[in-house]
Amino acid sequence: MIEDMNDDVAALFDPGNGWSARTRERLTDLPPELAELVLHLATSDVFWNWRYKVDTPWKRRTKALLKADGADGLVRHAVRELAAGGSFHDQDDPDRVIRELGQLKPASPARPLAIGFLLAAGWLRADTDGLSADLALVARKNSQAMDTYHRVDHDIAGAAFTALGDLPGPDAMEQLWDLHYRIPTALHPRKVLVKSVKRAAARLGIPAHEIAERTVPRHGLEADGTMTVGWIGRGVLWWNASVDAVVTLHDTGTVTVDWSDGGGPATRTTAPFRTPNGYRTPMRADCINLVRRYAQDIGKTLAAERIRLESLAGDADRTWSWRDWSRYYRDHPVTGVVTRSLAWEYRLPGEETHRPLDPAAAADAVPATARVRLRPAAAG
Repeated sequence: MIEDMNDDVAALFDPGNGWSARTRERLTDLPPELAELVLHLATSDVFWNWRYKVDTPWKRRTKALLKADGADGLVRHAVRELAAGGSFHDQDDPDRVIRELGQLKPASPARPLAIGFLLAAGWLRADTDGLSADLALVARKNSQAMDTYHRVDHDIAGAAFTALGDLPGPDAMEQLWDLHYRIPTALHPRKVLVKSVKRAAARLGIPAHEIAERTVPRHGLEADGTMTVGWIGRGVLWWNASVDAVVTLHDTGTVTVDWSDGGGPATRTTAPFRTPNGYRTPMRADCINLVRRYAQDIGKTLAAERIRLESLAGDADRTWSWRDWSRYYRDHPVTGVVTRSLAWEYRLPGEETHRPLDPAAAADAVPATARVRLRPAAAG
């Protein structure tokens, strides 16, 4: 019986997959209760699909099997190896410019097991040994939220998001805030990321106003307020668009799109971001519409942020740590535009008076112990 179970476990591993090779020795020749856990986790493909919804009986059985001696360490090892190298798909070429567009490969038989381990990680009793950081790294590598190329896997990314939403403790929450900032709004499993953020925040009792300021979409904009989209090998890694364009949010609050056909100077347009005459003919209309929609969404987010920040002007008791204010206000590519148009001040511990704060000042211009607030008399 034990031999049969271990034979079944060994059959789950894919000799052509790096994660399988790295974990095979640790995950085989196990005692019955751990072999049963591995076999159970490998059945995640029965329910885990584009809906990103965990089957309740499967979850209940997983939690029961995780009580076995050694189960905790087994899950942590599997997740740690998923975060290593090129993650599950072994593709992490920093110089790769032609992505696997349309080059779909047969799914590895080990993939459901990897997803099962990720989901199980959220139900461990403690976020220790860097577990939340490993889950976040898996999520970034499988959702194009890295500076180098990694093959996208929506199901793996969604499982990592889900696990972070279930994992107790503030470290997992910090990773979720960071992922919400990094992950493009166009990514399909981002919807499960949003749900995970809300679930974890509610568990920790984080107030609604903090959730609102920490979940403002970046819309793929870089620190300078630009986003470049283009054909394969050009533009942001997560969007292979059959059009060349640069979307820019300016400090004035104006959003522009520079359309280029590769043969001459770009043509700049503002809302509603119509293309130059004849531009649609050689380009794909769906990609053009997506660029326009992205530019419009940036404008909507900016307008909402302007209202939100101006509503804070009358609350003199609302303050931020220097770190949080810098991260969620000054350095945010959308919120930062509104931030720089308002008057701010800060106070150091033990001081009674506030000092004026230039939002455009260098990052080290204010001591890290400062508390920042909107200047009540001048914020409007």
